[in-house]
Amino acid sequence: MSKTNKMFSLIEDVSSTLFLVVGLGLMFYEVVMRYVFDSPTTWINETASILVVWAILLGLSVGLRDNHHISVDIFYVLFPPQIRKAIDMFANVACILFCIFFVYNGCVLVLHTLESGQVTMDTRIPMWIYYTVVPISGLMFMVRFIERLIRVWKTDYHRTAGEDMNEHHSAF
Repeated sequence: MSKTNKMFSLIEDVSSTLFLVVGLGLMFYEVVMRYVFDSPTTWINETASILVVWAILLGLSVGLRDNHHISVDIFYVLFPPQIRKAIDMFANVACILFCIFFVYNGCVLVLHTLESGQVTMDTRIPMWIYYTVVPISGLMFMVRFIERLIRVWKTDYHRTAGEDMNEHHSAF
């Protein structure tokens, strides 16, 4: 694994974990404040929800990197290696195109909310800050699909036909 890939993986892991832990910690704090001390806050529910959404969206690329996404391979395994490679190539290209769509529309969303001046109800934080996770996560996801596409391109499917194909499953 290259230094760049290790650094990218570290950023993925740390960012998604940090947002999840902080978001869940805030939710726990809110429960304690509300039910133990009868002193609920107004800003924690909104902030914690946003942090957990950030964690999930940033964690998408971690799931792809570690092959934790659901794949249905009932028909895939019936095909010969050449067809599997073609399916994998097609699936990864389709996913890259989706990521481009996702990043583009995420940028449109961020710019629209920036121009409109929308803010959240409780914290009054500009919405564009919250929405920046959409293009960021799309870029991170796209990097992982490009990595998979390159791996599929370089893999000799004839040599690996008898081996476990988990690393080569399509994105579908």
